[in-house]
Amino acid sequence: MSPEEKDQKIERLELEVKALLERIAELERSLGLDSQTSSKPPASDGLKKSNQIRTKSLREKGKRPSGGQIGHPGQTLKQVLEPEKIVEHPTPCSCPGCGK
Repeated sequence: MSPEEKDQKIERLELEVKALLERIAELERSLGLDSQTSSKPPASDGLKKSNQIRTKSLREKGKRPSGGQIGHPGQTLKQVLEPEKIVEHPTPCSCPGCGK
């Protein structure tokens, strides 16, 4: 191989390496895109799990316990055997809007 052929081959290989490095950079950039970081819809994310999806609330836990507070008497309606009044709520046979 002559020195000129070697120089041409080196130039061609350098251009090919440059093009491949640009292609790799573009592919790595597109791998980082998902519905959180672009305008793509969430369905296009596929089955991969994202580390950005939070599974817990960001709110802090309250200082008080849930439910009624200590010392509060509370009020509960209990079911009785003999109600004083019965209210019936009839269901219409058809929809007043569409007639079905």
